[in-house]
Amino acid sequence: MHRSVSHTAAFAVTIVAIAACSAPAAQKPAALPPVTPIMIPPAMTASGADELTGRTWSWQRTTYADGRSVVPDAPERYTIEFMGDGRAQLRADCNRGGTRYDAGAHRALSLAPAALTKMGCPRGSKDVEFVRQLNDVSSYRLAGNDLELVLKSDGGAMRFTPVAR
Repeated sequence: MHRSVSHTAAFAVTIVAIAACSAPAAQKPAALPPVTPIMIPPAMTASGADELTGRTWSWQRTTYADGRSVVPDAPERYTIEFMGDGRAQLRADCNRGGTRYDAGAHRALSLAPAALTKMGCPRGSKDVEFVRQLNDVSSYRLAGNDLELVLKSDGGAMRFTPVAR
């Protein structure tokens, strides 16, 4: 009988040990921080581009800070149209294409390098210069109905007029 009592006691100790190891400890759930609502600012192009979008702009001239000017022979062949989604469509004489732009606070404006067709424009075309100047834009301003794209480092400004529809 002594043997059955010791077996029973050993069995009971084993059951208690197994139960203690396998039973999840009652834990208090971790306190989560309070939920704080956040505001997502609107896209920069949506707020800053309202003045630019909705029309096509025709390049009239560029006046550099040193007084030099570049005037296209046919302004209607050099256009930019800012779309509300951050894209702009371009016409650079005989080439067409597009770019992305970002309009920010205080009328800051930057344009990504343009993707254009590679047509060979006629001699005297200002297509390369037009696209190069667009890559150098830092901001914009409105002057009456005209648009001026200001070049970096106060290098001058490109002047555009709206194309009549």
